[in-house]
Amino acid sequence: MDGFTRTAPAYRSTAAAVPVSLREIEPPPRTPEKDWRGFYRARLISVLNGIARGAEIEAVPVLKLPSSDLPSRAPYGYRMLDGFRRFYASIAAGFECLPVVIS
Repeated sequence: MDGFTRTAPAYRSTAAAVPVSLREIEPPPRTPEKDWRGFYRARLISVLNGIARGAEIEAVPVLKLPSSDLPSRAPYGYRMLDGFRRFYASIAAGFECLPVVIS
């Protein structure tokens, strides 16, 4: 990501995507059996390269959580169904939002 400067609140995605604050999305777990800090390194680097190039990247599917499912210590409004690398790559790139499709 050398030379990358964030110019938008989220990576470039499809027209159907809705930007949602990363703070509102329940962080997905990382599993230690992956090859690098809980990730498949090559896949994460691929997402980061797409972000740096300004490529259109698919939005992340999320579920909107009912307010009754929100524990007081974790006030998340959305749970990811897929797209864990896009979530963590967005944080690494300094974005404030994640492009999502809400189910």
